[in-house]
Amino acid sequence: MKNSLEQYEKYLQKNGHSSGTARSYGGDLRKFVRWYQEIEGRQPDIKSISPLDLAEFKRHLINIGQKPTTVNRAIMALSSFFRWAVGQKLLEQNPARGVRLVKENKTAPKFLDREKQSALMKAVQSSGKIRDIAIVTLLLNTGLIVSELCFLKIYDVNLNKRKSSIKVRSGNGRKQREIPLNSTAREALQNWLNICENRSGFVFYGKGSDSLTPRSVEYLLKKYSCNARLEKVTPHVLRHTFCKSLIDAGVPVDRVALLAGHESLNTTAKYTMVNGVDLLSAVEKLAWE
Repeated sequence: MKNSLEQYEKYLQKNGHSSGTARSYGGDLRKFVRWYQEIEGRQPDIKSISPLDLAEFKRHLINIGQKPTTVNRAIMALSSFFRWAVGQKLLEQNPARGVRLVKENKTAPKFLDREKQSALMKAVQSSGKIRDIAIVTLLLNTGLIVSELCFLKIYDVNLNKRKSSIKVRSGNGRKQREIPLNSTAREALQNWLNICENRSGFVFYGKGSDSLTPRSVEYLLKKYSCNARLEKVTPHVLRHTFCKSLIDAGVPVDRVALLAGHESLNTTAKYTMVNGVDLLSAVEKLAWE
């Protein structure tokens, strides 16, 4: 099974899945392998794994106190792996097909309100680093997945004042989409392109000629969120912020889904979930002062 796992992780990376997804799925699959070795005393054979094994693994995760989201991610990782294995003719059937997900208490995704967005941008702008300003501004105003930002090429950027946009070619499932740039994102990106020494064709690059890595973007945001005295801000929090801001501005769910590259409207619909801040805002509209 070890060789199959390595091939599967390469498949994920080649087919446009974010590095975070590939890492998470790989970690969950290795967790299953370790559990199987402890229970059976041997390495799992991909052809001998049964639905009962997977149900017992799910029960094990629940018993050790794993959160429903963590348990479900592991089940989805296993299901995805075995579905790939069936496609590769390594198996005839997916043993994870009948394993049900654990019921989750749905909560709205974490996002930054306008005050926190402002605090973050002030921290970035105070650094005077044009590249970092462009990165954070773009994430907040386009909802890019961090891998999409890192692999953005110069020829995918159109900074025409009438209709500025970027083309995303490395999204999930390699689906191409075009995201319009508002004036804030256009200006920040133009400022960076005016001074950058482009040697690689990537809009954002590291010390060499390679593209910027997702981990370096994560570190960058961690530093600035700490400077702004915010809880750790990640690229995905900024993606959530983009989607939530659009929903709050009255943009229809189907348009938000197109901009974010969501395959299902159900994914986008979670941004319409009411939270405590939304309820407070609603009743404040009735105040006389």
